[in-house]
Amino acid sequence: MRNKKVKLNTINKTLAVLIAAMSFNSFGSDTLKEPLVYSHNSKDLTWVNCPDFLPCQIASLNGELGGNNNDVFIKFPSLAEIPFHTHTSTEHMILLEGEFHTTYKGFERVVLKKGDYAFGPADLAHDGYCASKEDCVMFVAYETPIDAIPISNK
Repeated sequence: MRNKKVKLNTINKTLAVLIAAMSFNSFGSDTLKEPLVYSHNSKDLTWVNCPDFLPCQIASLNGELGGNNNDVFIKFPSLAEIPFHTHTSTEHMILLEGEFHTTYKGFERVVLKKGDYAFGPADLAHDGYCASKEDCVMFVAYETPIDAIPISNK
């Protein structure tokens, strides 16, 4: 049993290193010329409102909001319900604060806890719910320009 735990731990660490390396090579490498460090609690971030149908705010970290390879923080208020929508880009997400529930069309609902990673395929309808007493904040990397298209039915 201990051997299996060691192997899983090694695999998890290896995957984390590979994901980080791929992120540095594919996200923002065309525009970024110096290192960046941001905290989602920083007073220096500029938060802007999401489209009217989404109860959230977004802060751009790297890249332009209308361009490719954009990294952002997204903040949803406590108990916010996010209606079904799609994005033309894939989403690479890490939940930083709160508890976030999401359902992708055709899949079971998942619960994200602080520190969890999720991948959202492009053009796959999904909803969301910030289930915590505090705001839900997530880091999201988009490969193509950020958009959100409302879906009238599931």
